[in-house]
Amino acid sequence: MTEQDFKRKSPATQRTIADIKSGDERIQVTGFIKEILSDENFILKDDTGEISVFYKEVNFPLKKDLLINVIGDFGIIDAQGEKKIEAEIIQDMQLLNFEYYEKIYELKKEFL
Repeated sequence: MTEQDFKRKSPATQRTIADIKSGDERIQVTGFIKEILSDENFILKDDTGEISVFYKEVNFPLKKDLLINVIGDFGIIDAQGEKKIEAEIIQDMQLLNFEYYEKIYELKKEFL
């Protein structure tokens, strides 16, 4: 098993965009598509910030303001420190009550 295989099998840390740490490798972020930049790149936003998402494939149509969950590898792409995710999984979360999700996330942070 290579290091990359191990990393793919390790669990993703649930984060808001502002809570992403430089040491994070695999992360899970839930938010809204702010802007589709290309067939393989879009900007994801939540109430705490924005992050660029790069992906190879997705099983449903992506559109602006769609609520999604992204799981993938975290990285920094430029000298300004722009954050990016190399997505492995993109999930449609339209049925999620995002306001409650954020409240539960904040409560979990207090206890962990």
